[in-house]
Amino acid sequence: MAAVIQIHERECAVCTNDFTTPKILPCGHLLCRECVISWMDSKSNAGCPLCACPIVEHQGNSPQSSVNVVDALPTDYVMEAIVESSRVLVKDDMCTICEDVRAEYICMQCVEKMCPSCMKIHKKMSISRSHDVESVSTVTPERLAASRPALCADHVTEKAEFFCVDHNLVICTPCFSNIHCECLDVKSLDKKLKSAEDALGSLREKLLKAEDNLKQAIVKLNARVQTANITEQENMALVDKTCDRLQTMLDECRKQVKKLISDSVSKFKKSLSYVKIELEKRLGTVTSHKHLVTRATTVRPRHTLIHAAQTLTDRVNSLDLSDELNAEAWVDPSPEITKHCDDVVKEIHDELMGIKRQIVVVEKPVFVFHENFGTNIHLTNFGKTARKAERDKHSDSLVVSRDAMAVNVLYEVRMDEINTQDKSNVVLGVTRVPPTQLHLPTLAYDLKESVILWKNGVSDKNGYLQSNIIKSLKFLKVGSRVGLLVDSSNNLHFYADGDDQGVAAKDVPQPCFAIFDLYRNAIQVTALPTSERI
Repeated sequence: MAAVIQIHERECAVCTNDFTTPKILPCGHLLCRECVISWMDSKSNAGCPLCACPIVEHQGNSPQSSVNVVDALPTDYVMEAIVESSRVLVKDDMCTICEDVRAEYICMQCVEKMCPSCMKIHKKMSISRSHDVESVSTVTPERLAASRPALCADHVTEKAEFFCVDHNLVICTPCFSNIHCECLDVKSLDKKLKSAEDALGSLREKLLKAEDNLKQAIVKLNARVQTANITEQENMALVDKTCDRLQTMLDECRKQVKKLISDSVSKFKKSLSYVKIELEKRLGTVTSHKHLVTRATTVRPRHTLIHAAQTLTDRVNSLDLSDELNAEAWVDPSPEITKHCDDVVKEIHDELMGIKRQIVVVEKPVFVFHENFGTNIHLTNFGKTARKAERDKHSDSLVVSRDAMAVNVLYEVRMDEINTQDKSNVVLGVTRVPPTQLHLPTLAYDLKESVILWKNGVSDKNGYLQSNIIKSLKFLKVGSRVGLLVDSSNNLHFYADGDDQGVAAKDVPQPCFAIFDLYRNAIQVTALPTSERI
């Protein structure tokens, strides 16, 4: 079913009228030729008025004139034909033959509007009886444009039957015989139209696939944004919850430490208070006996003085006149306070480490191949699957990870398809040269010093292979998984089907990128989700 162009789609975004010589901008939008020229002349570095994409990139110090730029843009002849057909349909509703009778029909080939009487005559005439005549109310501009016959570029009234590739013109039979008889490439118009339809069909399929991939990529990006938002909210809630718990711990610590200090001081003060009471009692006793002695001395002549002196002497000698009374020793609570605070600090530290482990990392390391490195590699599945373009070629088949390898993260590939004629050769390793800096002409030199490779059990001077690693490489099959991991000591581990086969190389330079060569063994590999191995 032909696509129906809505009325607003036939209108220029600048003049808002139907297109006149519609030009296709680099972004794919359409504007009238004159509108593009006036738009470019109205402002410097003018972009598309619909999406702001540049119309042209000026090179050097001598920019092209707007007229030359616009004339270099392709014309949308399909839209031009649709606009012209729409004008025919909306033009006078009168019969083009009778002129005074309302038209109800239109000939799809002659593009003539007719009343019922003229339509009957048109269908009886030998030259037009095979034409398609339809009701004006049912015909769309698209159908009318599609049904119009191709006319000769020189004889506009003659039906074109050939296409001259040399002159890029549709021509009639007389022109082919007389004017274009010496042209080298003249094809049947039907054959050329079929070729053009096939090319457009292929383009449409390619664009549909690209459109679907882009939509899926946007959906995935939106999902990642949504995941990031949800993760942010969850992490924020976790932080708030932990901080509240830590604040409670701090408040409790403050309360306990203050109580510890208060209890210690209170106990010491109570001891001092007891001593003070005892000393005050002794002071009272001493003071009262002092008064007795003083009073006795005032009656010295009397004979009772002798008895008073003896009595008071015995009494005073029996009194405890010491001003020393041992109070409870002061116990400094600082060590206990310090220990308690240290315990709380450790507990808080453990809490913080716990929240650190609980916080979700939005983006984990992923294994994605660098985009189409080499001329013999096709990447699909958003850069996760690499396939050799041609099986009989053995060059330009290196696949490099897009991002640098993270420490203690396993990077695995699954062998989806294997060359059954040679199952003994595999090339796998790491390079410190970013894929953007690798170049095919100098690839061997670029990889010479920076790559640790093993190939059929032979490694470079910086590495070594254990027997179990060699054994794993020799028995690769479809579905086998091989992987690499760089540990925190910069040792490179080789993994087979998820199991660590040992250290394959030491002192791997950082940062480094995983590489896999489809030279002989594999025809297609897929990068698997990465996983942390601590």
